[in-house]
Amino acid sequence: MYYGVYLLGITLSLINGKSKIFFMIFATVLAGLAFYRYGVGPDYFAYEYLYNRLNESPVKEFLYGVDNQEILFRFFGSVLKSLGISYQQYLSVIAIINLYYIGKICTKYSGNPTLSLLIYFCFYYFVWTFSGLRQGLTLAIGIYYLLECLDNNKTVKLFIVTILLSFIHTSAIVLVPLYFISRVNFAKRTLIYLVLASILISILPMGQLINHLNWIPFIDRIIPYSTFTNSINNILDFQSIIRIIFLVIAFFYYDAYSQKSEFSKRVINIYIISYCLYFFLKFSELTAARVALYGGILNIILLVNFYYLYKDKINKLIYIGCLVSLSVIYLNKELKTLEERTGLDHADSFLIPYTNIFHKNEYNFNNRYKTYLE
Repeated sequence: MYYGVYLLGITLSLINGKSKIFFMIFATVLAGLAFYRYGVGPDYFAYEYLYNRLNESPVKEFLYGVDNQEILFRFFGSVLKSLGISYQQYLSVIAIINLYYIGKICTKYSGNPTLSLLIYFCFYYFVWTFSGLRQGLTLAIGIYYLLECLDNNKTVKLFIVTILLSFIHTSAIVLVPLYFISRVNFAKRTLIYLVLASILISILPMGQLINHLNWIPFIDRIIPYSTFTNSINNILDFQSIIRIIFLVIAFFYYDAYSQKSEFSKRVINIYIISYCLYFFLKFSELTAARVALYGGILNIILLVNFYYLYKDKINKLIYIGCLVSLSVIYLNKELKTLEERTGLDHADSFLIPYTNIFHKNEYNFNNRYKTYLE
């Protein structure tokens, strides 16, 4: 199923990725996958467990809620629950919002919206549409408004959006510093120095230092996810290597892309600075990945738009071939991770099954929250 969706996306994007009809076809397929999934992702049953615990009175949930998720997210779920919305319908509503804003990013800022949506499918869809519901919402909404506010210099609007989103997932706060950092007129050389410095810092024992700063707000939430070892191996894992590759690509096209417009320069600066943040925070992999994601997701438009910097057909063919190969590698990596973290028991197979509500009794899940629900 998943590989079939990929083939559909690559076919539509290569035939005419600028077609609104093709884009809507592919977006509808991705929405359908999200609507009818069952048990997909490590957090599927966890969120069902939490949804069942929400008070059906939004006021009571606001005042007496028993869980620790951000209040606006719980309030939103409570409102839907008070309307008689089932958990599966609740997931569908969240998927609609998530994909709507991802779609707006693709159609407004990408030269090939369908290909950008395909890159999102390969890189992020399985985590941030299927599983990480809270940050998936803040990510899609936040990046859209970050780009819009950058494009139109609407600082106050960004502040308001960020404050609201922070009550869905705290990580949205990073949108504000990204906005202001993007307005700094960095030289390419300065950005290179920042990247090298951040990579150097990532191999230092920063976790031990952070452990002594637990009196600072939010630091105590990072410590449980921190590592207290330092090694060159910190930058030799897949997460670091792929980001270094993305940075090399960004710097290769930096001059040509930043010369297109001031907005283009701001966007690619956000992208690079976000990866610097990743390496600065590498002592806490989870924190680093979630914070850096807000700029890193811009590769769904940058990797596509770099293609249009070429004029000759040969280089365009080489570039699109490399991009397709990268998307396939990333899709396989995401599907393998999905299989491991979902806890699905099934016979070894090249094809990972798409578990859905129509055949939910055919599969067994080794998931502790599913046990609680039963």
